[in-house]
Amino acid sequence: IGGEAEYFLRVKNSNNLIEAAKWAKKYKIPCKVFAGGSNIVFPDKKLKGLLIQFLGGKIEFVKLRSIIADAGVSLQKIIQKSINLGFSGLETLSGIPGTIGGAIVGNAGAYGHSISEVVDRVEFFDGKRINWFTKRQCNFNYRESIFKNKPYLLLRIFLKFKKGDSENLRKISREIMRIRLQKYKPGLKCPGSFFKNVLVRDISKRSLKLIEEAKIMDGKIPAGYLLEQVGAKSIRMGGIKIADFHGNLFINQGAGTAKDVRKMTRILKDRVRKRFGISLEEEIRFL
Repeated sequence: IGGEAEYFLRVKNSNNLIEAAKWAKKYKIPCKVFAGGSNIVFPDKKLKGLLIQFLGGKIEFVKLRSIIADAGVSLQKIIQKSINLGFSGLETLSGIPGTIGGAIVGNAGAYGHSISEVVDRVEFFDGKRINWFTKRQCNFNYRESIFKNKPYLLLRIFLKFKKGDSENLRKISREIMRIRLQKYKPGLKCPGSFFKNVLVRDISKRSLKLIEEAKIMDGKIPAGYLLEQVGAKSIRMGGIKIADFHGNLFINQGAGTAKDVRKMTRILKDRVRKRFGISLEEEIRFL
């Protein structure tokens, strides 16, 4: 999905990322950065300014069960490294696409765990200088961090793990991958879960009464459940279809556009709001 970028640059390390961002600022060119792109909907029309893709980098190992990784490193590469080393904390995120930097921005997680649990600190460029945030300063919340709404460029991530058993961690990882492959079949053109699950603490008592208690898991109401209750499964909008087996999966059937996605988003949010009094929030990002 998406049109063209006016200027496009792919960088493999933080030094080049900073250099490119400074160049754009010098010439007053709008600049946006993304990594794997798995959770982004690009616009149909030409994107003005410089679009930078940060993919690649290195992983370092330090004492006390710690890993330092450049923001452009594949999340799965880090998960596999941590499992092989007997570092516990990321195994439940097995199968999530994208980079470690992207995972930090959206505080990616699965099966009751989030990447923020193993974050020690994050190095970033604020447009003028390189700075650090501790885990607390990152303002992590459910699928949120300070980096989602600030123009900071992530450079390196310091991760700190608990001790685990490699073989047991592999078993957990394999089981999660098995479950994931049933839901996200290879080649499926979707960004994963489109809307965030809803935190029970964020909704009214009136709305809560409309929810089947058995559907609430870990203090969250699955967005897929809410969408299925309003008839989301299998509906189409242009080239976009909602999966017939899950209400929270937007699938591009080959000719989908960002316009189709936005329209479908508005319709489904409106249905859920009218039925349950709950405002769904996108997990994906419109660029």
